[in-house]
Amino acid sequence: MKKMKSWILGLGLLVSNVAFGQTIQDGLHFLDRHQPSRAKQVFESLVATAPTGENYYFLGYYYLNLRDWDNAKAAFEKGKAAEPKNYLNQVGLASILVGQNKVSAAKAEFDRIIKETKEKNPDVLHRIAEAYEMFYVLGKEESFNASNNDPGEAIRLIDLIQEKTKKVPNAAQYIVKGDAFLIKNDGGNAVTAYEQALLQDPKNVKAKVKIGIVYLRGKNYKETQARYKEAIDLDSNYAPAHRRYGEYLIVGNQYKNAARYFRKYLEKAEATPEVTLETAKLLFLSKDYEGAMKFTDEADKKGVKDNDIYRMRGYANVEMGNFQQGIENLDGMVKKGVKPYFMDDLYFGKGYQGLGKDSIALLYLERAAPLDTNNNVYSIIHDVRYKQKRYADAAKAAIGSIDWKKKKNQTVGSGDYFKVAMDYYLTSAYMDRADTLGRPAMAMRADSMFAKAIEINDKWPPFYINRARANNFIDYTGTKWLGAPYYEKFLASVEQQKAEKSTQYKEDKNQLFEALKFLGGYHLSVTKDEAKVKELFTKAQEIKPDDPDIKAYFNPVPAAPAVAPKK
Repeated sequence: MKKMKSWILGLGLLVSNVAFGQTIQDGLHFLDRHQPSRAKQVFESLVATAPTGENYYFLGYYYLNLRDWDNAKAAFEKGKAAEPKNYLNQVGLASILVGQNKVSAAKAEFDRIIKETKEKNPDVLHRIAEAYEMFYVLGKEESFNASNNDPGEAIRLIDLIQEKTKKVPNAAQYIVKGDAFLIKNDGGNAVTAYEQALLQDPKNVKAKVKIGIVYLRGKNYKETQARYKEAIDLDSNYAPAHRRYGEYLIVGNQYKNAARYFRKYLEKAEATPEVTLETAKLLFLSKDYEGAMKFTDEADKKGVKDNDIYRMRGYANVEMGNFQQGIENLDGMVKKGVKPYFMDDLYFGKGYQGLGKDSIALLYLERAAPLDTNNNVYSIIHDVRYKQKRYADAAKAAIGSIDWKKKKNQTVGSGDYFKVAMDYYLTSAYMDRADTLGRPAMAMRADSMFAKAIEINDKWPPFYINRARANNFIDYTGTKWLGAPYYEKFLASVEQQKAEKSTQYKEDKNQLFEALKFLGGYHLSVTKDEAKVKELFTKAQEIKPDDPDIKAYFNPVPAAPAVAPKK
């Protein structure tokens, strides 16, 4: 019996030692590495062993990060009851309000807590500052982030720590400050704060990843890649680094490599239903549609409660060419009453377009276009309208595409203007020749767009020949020879392409003939330069020997002899 008591006592001490061996930092370590179950186990163990106000706060903090407001509130209230003088749980309760987009209501509570702690509690100041920035999600729509942050106040409170305690903020506090500057889109100060965190803790992998995020937003891809690689080299098990590196690779259109890093992310993070679905979404972005479907199905089997299950199946099926199945998935989502999202319209449109139902597709695409900040839907609308030979509507869509690119600070290329120019040109071509006002006016629109394309790229022959044709429509009487200078530039640009041994431009003999014959006619009628006429018509005849106009020039029919009048 004595031995049994000793064994039980020893086992109790062993369990106690395991519990005491775990710390709040261990729990935060797991939480930061996207391993929530391990984090929860630590925090629950700490509360079970020592139900202090601080331990309850971090259990609530765990739920706060998961946006599980009810469990967070329950933990904070227990912590407040267990230790009323510990203000952290009051901070936690107010933090829930920030996460629920009630930052103004939260601020009143935070201000009271700061006043009662006389601005001298660094933990309180730290966690309030963090609450002001932790719920903001970069890239999310404005409505999501509308009232869930106050970066200016977060920065002020971190600075207040040093002012009141005369101690330099620790690495975690500097990261909060950096995140606040990132919300303000102040990349320079954000990097400075993260670098300060690294001075406090040189092995802080989170700070390195954060610096990479700043550089990616600033399109400094070389520094982005360097920072993410440094982070992975420092801690290859840090899941967020693999995810962020995959996102960087997507920006560079390295989709296959990106998918590899997203799969690594799932290996390193805990494969919860939510993380599995998140990985499916990332694989979708990296164009690994089969992988996206696989992980969506896995998340579904794990019991994920997320309406994006319908979306992922709908979107991925459409991208894989299973248009009818994709539409059925999206229809199922609508019938369930899921809140609509602009990309739903995009994929309904792409699905119906794939089924050849262009008119239905356009209803969805035109609804999606003004709202979609990720995809240039106007370019898809343009292609559908062009296929329908509705060239005026295609031109509107092409202009919408250019405006979309400008808003996104993307480069507008010569091809973008050429699309609009061709739409206007073809609109003009199909108008009644008798319309001597509307037809030339439309051709003039085409001419101005050809000019913009040439301004960007003055070496591409198709720009010149089509501009010449548009000018022929402007010159509806056929007496001004407006196309002549552009036909000349067309021939010169063709010679330049040959000299540069271009593999992109394919010579079109019919276009060459058109230019040579037109210019021959121009010199015959306007300049009266017989040598030039002969040179141009000779080259034209080599392409089309049987052209009647040129044959007539080289072989004029003799005038019939005069007949003497009868007496």
